Amino acid sequence: MVKKFGGFIFVFFLVKLVFALEISPSLIYQIDTSKYQFTYDFLIKNDIPAESQITIEVIDFITDGRSYSFDDPDYKYSLKKYVQVTDKSFILAVNEQKSIKVEFNVPQNFPGATGVFALKITQESVSGGRIQVRLNYIVPFFVRFTNIPVYQSLVINDISVKDLLTEPDEKYGDYGSIITLEIENKGNIAFIPKGSIQISSRTLRAIIAELPLDSFDFVVFPERKTFYSVFVPYILPSGTIDVLLTGKSYGQDFSISGAKELKTENQFLLIQTVPDIVLFSDNTKNVTQSLVLKNLSPYKETLQASISENFISFLPKKFTVYPYREVNVNIKNNLKDFNFTGDKIYLIELSIDSGRNIRNVSPSYVVLRGKSITPSLKASLNSSQTNSILSVQNTGDCLLQFNVLYNNRMLNETPLTIFPGQTINLDFERFVRGNLLKIEYFPYGDQKKYIFDDF
Repeated sequence: MVKKFGGFIFVFFLVKLVFALEISPSLIYQIDTSKYQFTYDFLIKNDIPAESQITIEVIDFITDGRSYSFDDPDYKYSLKKYVQVTDKSFILAVNEQKSIKVEFNVPQNFPGATGVFALKITQESVSGGRIQVRLNYIVPFFVRFTNIPVYQSLVINDISVKDLLTEPDEKYGDYGSIITLEIENKGNIAFIPKGSIQISSRTLRAIIAELPLDSFDFVVFPERKTFYSVFVPYILPSGTIDVLLTGKSYGQDFSISGAKELKTENQFLLIQTVPDIVLFSDNTKNVTQSLVLKNLSPYKETLQASISENFISFLPKKFTVYPYREVNVNIKNNLKDFNFTGDKIYLIELSIDSGRNIRNVSPSYVVLRGKSITPSLKASLNSSQTNSILSVQNTGDCLLQFNVLYNNRMLNETPLTIFPGQTINLDFERFVRGNLLKIEYFPYGDQKKYIFDDF
């Protein structure tokens, strides 16, 4: 996650905040029914620490994977004009929950096995004359009319590949490949797959990656096209690449395939190592630890691993990495005296026999922990009327991990790692209150926790 330290500043975005509007039982609804006139209920709850004004609007919802249409009166599979909500505008107190009733009045001659629409739910909270929160939620509904025969027909019209080493992407970064499929749905039902996508090389006679298909990020609306992109952390080889999608959609099996001829010019050997931290202490100094190296490129090479000191051994001294495969390397510590303070941190370096350019996309470190450490962390909150940025600095002598809590709820999904002397900036992308914020931190690999809440 964090690969450098000592005066460097890193910015992360806490975009999945939990203090907002809780919509249950789901954020996306699939309804199976044989009826055309019926009602459906769901719940919303105000999770922000202030009273909120809620408004609900029925809208169209159609996407091609690149853009959204919320107003398409000519789309024959739209249910927008056949749906109403009973409560369109109301106030929710803090932690108040309300049931929302959706009424359907669909004509008997509706043409599709699937009908689609969405609810646009707006949440606004005002305190002291200033807007604290203004959020919009789009809640899609896919209604399957079970009495209509299903016609499922899908085809991959085109496949494109983007090499991120030569064309970095703001979302996915600067290594790996983005594979984009143009898929056309010629049927009368939405394609909402649960299954897998397999990417293989005819030249190498090998499966490069197999990824799950179980997300509403990938939906092909009836009689529409969708562009669906998947990221793989690999340099793809020259030759023919096959893409195979298999699984079920609305209970029906599907198998869709396509192929793309590639000419790969990138000659980098791309390596990924885990774990990012290999920790030795006085208690574990005689324990042999393991490092896993994964080859993210189509090349076979022989490597060596080392650090800048000679008291760490890597076994075997030389090892071969095969295309898209993993290899395990043992790490042994030969230092006996841990009578020092703080952490000594060393980058694991990789060298290659052939001279080919090599890049480790997730560098790993050996950390030697002295018998005495001083964990210390400072943080500050800088806010404007609409945004807050949390600045966290490791002021101690050891590697730390930390969690950000707001109103006693953890915002980050996994602990963030911060090196001695390093500063990390966390952008909330909205205004937050310092009196509800605190940092829970602890030495890497330790269970003892500390709290910083001096905001």
